[in-house]
Amino acid sequence: MTIAGLAAAADVIRALHRGSPNRLSRLASPSALLLLLVALPVSGTPRYAARYNQDCNLCHHSPTGGGKRAAYAAQYLIPMEMAAKPTPESSLERLDPQVSPAFSVGADLRTFFFYSSEKAQRLDFFQMQGDFYALFEPAQEFSIYLDQGQSQTRELYGMGYVLPANGYVRVGRFIPAYGWLFDDHSAFVREFLGFAPPGHTDVGVELGTHPGSAVINLGLMNGAPGLAQDLDHRLAGFARCGWRYRIRGAAISAGASFAYTESDLGVSRRFGPFGSANAGPITWVGEVDWKHDPGAASDQFATSHEVTIDLRQGVALRGVYDFYDPDIANKTGARFRYGAGIDALVYPFLNLQAMAVWYDVHGGPAVQGASKYFQPRLQVHFLY
Repeated sequence: MTIAGLAAAADVIRALHRGSPNRLSRLASPSALLLLLVALPVSGTPRYAARYNQDCNLCHHSPTGGGKRAAYAAQYLIPMEMAAKPTPESSLERLDPQVSPAFSVGADLRTFFFYSSEKAQRLDFFQMQGDFYALFEPAQEFSIYLDQGQSQTRELYGMGYVLPANGYVRVGRFIPAYGWLFDDHSAFVREFLGFAPPGHTDVGVELGTHPGSAVINLGLMNGAPGLAQDLDHRLAGFARCGWRYRIRGAAISAGASFAYTESDLGVSRRFGPFGSANAGPITWVGEVDWKHDPGAASDQFATSHEVTIDLRQGVALRGVYDFYDPDIANKTGARFRYGAGIDALVYPFLNLQAMAVWYDVHGGPAVQGASKYFQPRLQVHFLY
């Protein structure tokens, strides 16, 4: 597909994304539908955005990806283009998340089984995610969104597409725009930088815009993630920018994030680049971050990477690598994680994943104890 075709598909899906079901049917001409089916990702998983060289918000209500899927993605793109077992057209109506022209729902349920050669790391069955999504759209450009997760975690915000270049404003509780929103909460850039549940949401305001192939997000938050109220009366700021482009058929993206949080001790900062590349069946997604805490003897460093190789529609080999150093001034004390496995979107509502993961923990001043252990894991993911 040409760059012009991708841009046309992006314009159509943005209009579809903010419209009612009746508006969907009026805009969805055969040529537009063909562009959509070829060009767009179907989930908030970063590798799909990387593979198709598109923004995550094209198939999700959230401008930064994740959470509730757009009706078109849930009912058409996933079952027809991405699932290993395509759904007959006669069954597509059952996948329609639209309750009424102004109200729609969705859900995610992830259950893991963690075995380990080290009993202390053997978690057995673990409920990683349980989210119910509700979206109310009183007007074409405005919406009210609820993501109610397990353990009282939630996103709750209002949003309006009222800025130039498909720009938006959202106000409420949400996940700040920073780096890649990996669906694997145990990725080191999420777990050790403070973006893993339940303390991954904050209250504030965010502005975003999509000029051409770029994306820019700016946020001002309480700096009290996971809490209902700001207790220290200081603020936090987030900034994220990225670009998408193509080089000789390869899809490339690059960007950078910055965040600061004020406290009694001073200002904590997180910053670093992220990127992706896709060529044929191979996709890489990666992020590198540094964290500076006031009063700390040294900065922290974290990086996470994922490589997938498509074997056939809906089935891919998946490899991961993570590294975290809590004290980069010392040569001892760090964590490694690497693994490989199979990821299969068997049905449009069912994803199965089997991974073999190895951990290597080096003891040091900031890491208590040293250990190496093997942790195979199985995931069952129901999505709607």
